[in-house]
Amino acid sequence: MKSPVARVLTSLVFLGVLALGPFAHAQHAEQIIKADIPFEFTVGSRIFPAGRYTLVRSGPSQLELRDSRGRALVNVLTQSVERLSPSAEPKLRFESEGGRHVLTQVWQENDSIGQQILQTKSGTYAVRKRSGHVQTAEVGSPH
Repeated sequence: MKSPVARVLTSLVFLGVLALGPFAHAQHAEQIIKADIPFEFTVGSRIFPAGRYTLVRSGPSQLELRDSRGRALVNVLTQSVERLSPSAEPKLRFESEGGRHVLTQVWQENDSIGQQILQTKSGTYAVRKRSGHVQTAEVGSPH
C-alpha cells in the first residue's frame, strides 16, 4: 500500500497537470497573413476600406483582422474547410454580390485545411444568391 504522503503527492501532481493543460493549449503559434486588399470588403458584420491588413489565426476557430498598425479590428469565428491540394501561397477568398465583397475563407501557405468564416445574417444576405463570382486578394509573407 502507498503511504498517505505518496497519495497526497500523486494527487497534487495530477491536479497540477489538469490546471496547466489549458495554458499549454493556448501557447500554439499564431498564423499570420499580410494582405493588400484592393476593394472595400466585409468581415463579419463590419465593412472595411481597401488597404493593407493582417489576418491572424489566433486559435483553431478564431480569426482576427488587424489594420496596418497592428490594431485589432474584428474577431470572427471560423470552421475548418478542406481541399484536396494545398496552395503554394496564402489566399483570401471573397464572394461578391452587387459590388459587395465578403471575406469567406482564409488559406495558409502549404495547407490543405483552411478557415471558413461563419457569416452573420448581414454577411449571409450579401452573398445569399451565390452568384459564383469569387475574388482573391494579393497576400504577402508575414515578414
